[in-house]
Amino acid sequence: MKLTRLLRRISGAATAAALGLGLLTLTTSPAAAATGGGAAALAAANVAMTAGTCANTPTHNSLGGDQFEHSCAGGGSGGPEYWCADFAQWVWSNSGFYTGGLDAAAASFYTYGETNGTLHTSASYNPQPGDAVVYGSTQDSVIHHVGIVTAVNADGSVTTANGDWNGKANATSMADYAVSSKVVSITIPAGQKAVGSVPSTVDPADGYIIKGYTTPTATAPANPYSPSAVCGSGYSVVDTHDLGGAAVYLLYSGSTGRNCVVTLAAKPSGAVPMNATLSVQGGTSTSNPGSFTYYAGPVSAYAAGSCVQWGGAYQGASWTSDWSHCG
Repeated sequence: MKLTRLLRRISGAATAAALGLGLLTLTTSPAAAATGGGAAALAAANVAMTAGTCANTPTHNSLGGDQFEHSCAGGGSGGPEYWCADFAQWVWSNSGFYTGGLDAAAASFYTYGETNGTLHTSASYNPQPGDAVVYGSTQDSVIHHVGIVTAVNADGSVTTANGDWNGKANATSMADYAVSSKVVSITIPAGQKAVGSVPSTVDPADGYIIKGYTTPTATAPANPYSPSAVCGSGYSVVDTHDLGGAAVYLLYSGSTGRNCVVTLAAKPSGAVPMNATLSVQGGTSTSNPGSFTYYAGPVSAYAAGSCVQWGGAYQGASWTSDWSHCG
């Protein structure tokens, strides 16, 4: 497909140690253990399927659904959207893999790999069934497309399933392209499967380049940070409050007389709204609202001999303490 349409695809698509908390709610998935081979088989089973019942040639996916994730309803005014990432996410989700942080942008599969430590950018990496292959272009720095590896063949070539492919050449809108495209099987020659290669079988006109392969993970990643590591040497946790999917921690340093507050995600899956707040009675107030993957804060203040009010927020949940920890 043409680069201009792919750029619209990106701009139109929707654009963190365990802490003893309850796990985040994960995408519903089958009871069977997740395997790359299972994901590969599911992707291959949907070759030739269209976006869903909204397409010019309506189809149901192999599991009976009327679309792949939001392929028919995620675009402007709730209509069809560019759906290569929808297809790849649907495959992983329905194969039992964790899909936190993924969305309709192909770039989310690159970020997912970075967040979960499963992104392969070495030219020596040999892709595996179930991996996502992430493409950029030699013409810009944007991530344009994602497919699923369905087979690693005896001759070293790699077969992939690609959602939202071969749509209408003269499409006038995102929806117009989405309803005319389908899932297409493409085999990458053995000598062109390495990261950094420009496969001749993919989209040579737009210079599609393999930016990396991302392997799915069956569990959400643990937060690599601890409250003490975030606040710094000398601080110890004196109180905590569960926000559901995150926790807010109050720490104190006896040597400096300062309190510190940090909100840590239990299972980070991408940047989300978070905050950490701290007020000293009769003194200063500070906070750190923003969009973070692992933690909000640290916020700190001198509070020896004073009461503090502390709290935090994670996505839609927020909490603030009463005046406490006086002296």
